[in-house]
Amino acid sequence: MRPKSSKGKGCSERKHQIIAEDYYMEKKQSFLERRQQILFQEKLQEKMEREGLDALILTTPENIMYATGFLPWSYLGRSCGSSVAVVPASGKAAVVCNQFEQRSAEQQTKGDVDVYSFPIAMYIEDYYDAEEAAKPPAPDPYKTFRIAFELVKSQKDNPRVGVEKYEIPCTIYPFFVENFGEENLVNLSQFICDIRRIKLPWEVDVMRYSAQVAEQMMNMTMKSTEIGMTEADLMKIWYQAAYEVTGGHEITMVNQVHTPGKDFSVSMLPRETPLAEGDIVRLDGGVSIYGYLSDLGRTYAVGATVSQRKQELFDTLLAAYDKLLEVIAPGVKMCDAFHAAMDVCRNGAIPNFVRGHFGHSLSIGPTAPDNPKIAPGCKEVFEPGMVLSFEVPYYSSENGSYGFEDTMVITENGYELFTHINRSLFVPK
Repeated sequence: MRPKSSKGKGCSERKHQIIAEDYYMEKKQSFLERRQQILFQEKLQEKMEREGLDALILTTPENIMYATGFLPWSYLGRSCGSSVAVVPASGKAAVVCNQFEQRSAEQQTKGDVDVYSFPIAMYIEDYYDAEEAAKPPAPDPYKTFRIAFELVKSQKDNPRVGVEKYEIPCTIYPFFVENFGEENLVNLSQFICDIRRIKLPWEVDVMRYSAQVAEQMMNMTMKSTEIGMTEADLMKIWYQAAYEVTGGHEITMVNQVHTPGKDFSVSMLPRETPLAEGDIVRLDGGVSIYGYLSDLGRTYAVGATVSQRKQELFDTLLAAYDKLLEVIAPGVKMCDAFHAAMDVCRNGAIPNFVRGHFGHSLSIGPTAPDNPKIAPGCKEVFEPGMVLSFEVPYYSSENGSYGFEDTMVITENGYELFTHINRSLFVPK
């Protein structure tokens, strides 16, 4: 039996604040403090043993964080090589970073990971070296890799090394080949997908909290929306809500791809079109807590009336959302869930509806969608420990955009729904 879920109701602003206060004031323990590096290390090393890998060299910030607990600054900048993680076949993992990130790496890894650093252009008094007569004007793009390669080679001659091949720039990858040989480099794309698909209990806790924070952000934005507001006004409420709800604790990013009114496409620049009576607003996004990004969607009307067509669209998409909740269970194929929801859309108000997926796995990273996806060709089944966002969106300049999206973890007997959509176009103030 799947657990019954309450239908989403708005919360008071005081309730928003309690989310942060309960966690950080009563428990007095952050997610960073609760994270157990040994569990991640063992999970990685057990899979490495099964696949015959002697070491991993991880270059993307999300996988560096997964393997070590250190979330590097490149999480935002996506620069390959500013920080690197090395996971040996046994023993402690290591972080290689520049001195400007060294203190953060040491704090976040709590002594459970070895940290190796190197100087850069900045003068940092704490790391003063009398023998250092000059500093480079720009970082050496190979420095982190040289240190990482030395660590790997010190463990074993001619090692078989797992690397994120398709994330390494073409100017850098030949350096890997030169040091290890192409035959000893194993692409980690499937390895990473497999290892991150089933979450550890700590990850589930972070992602539940991240999703529930996003839900409160959406409730606050929805309740504050008024006729005449612009997307810029909604953005101001959205970002302020993120810090009000969390108190600023462990936020790494606030994300959104909202589409208000007739503006069905996403935009880096907030649009200045005033919202009018009967417009539809679609909120989509979340907040990143310690690197784990939530991804929710909410749909609501501006004012007190909407056209019959807009109500029909809302009702059909809500019915498809409910069908996903009805079908999703451990052992069910993701493609079967997709087709069940698609049938509802096409038999309802959107007979020509076409879409590539109705949801996706969530994990750590600056973008939410991860594999596997609830897609027509996906034969993978829902498994206990998966955390997923399931969604039923629709976009139109004439009828507005709609997004029904919530987050769940699959359990042994069903699922736990972290968040609950609004079931009416009209939001009580």
